[in-house]
Amino acid sequence: MNSTELAQAHWNNTPLDHSEEERYSDYAWLYQAAEFREHAGERVLEIGCGSGCDLLQFAKNRAIATGVDVTERHLELARGRVGGLAVVQYGSACQLPFLDGSFDYVYCHGVLHHIDTPKLAVQEMLRVLRPGGRFNVQVYALWSESTAIYLLKHGRDWKRHVENSTDPVHIQLYTVRMLRRLFAPIALDISKYQSYHLPALSRWTGFFMVAKGRKP
Repeated sequence: MNSTELAQAHWNNTPLDHSEEERYSDYAWLYQAAEFREHAGERVLEIGCGSGCDLLQFAKNRAIATGVDVTERHLELARGRVGGLAVVQYGSACQLPFLDGSFDYVYCHGVLHHIDTPKLAVQEMLRVLRPGGRFNVQVYALWSESTAIYLLKHGRDWKRHVENSTDPVHIQLYTVRMLRRLFAPIALDISKYQSYHLPALSRWTGFFMVAKGRKP
């Protein structure tokens, strides 16, 4: 199975459906890092919108929001959550169903590290962005507190315990160098977040790397 098929099998079987309260309590940093409040009137695309929690935040803050996902169960949940506030449709990160330059801002949380052809996903992301448009990509960090804990607790099979079930799914952890190489020659602003046991050290030990940049 390729990474798309693995993701579909995993999240159709065990979809993620957290409430807004749960999500932004667990990820208190996300509201600011995602820039939910900063894109009113802009055309915003979320790649891998899941059950629509983040997509709804953009819509509630008056963005013209569109979300795509490859998992049918997540699409059903997202449509139910956002109602008529945003567009939700099937779409793969590696083959986005939009014309060139269709969006002002592309947001992608926790998706790129599940894709086995990340360069293609980045090319598609940049294709649908207008010149001067911005992207915000959030991936798992290789060098993090969480990685060390998972490895110590579960050994060689630790990646099976990262997500919400042990069903197999592709996971590629990233370093700063890997991210910069993937998006080159575009300059990236990279920050780290989410260190469960050492929150004061999240900028070094966080499990999420947030990479922001602008299409030339």
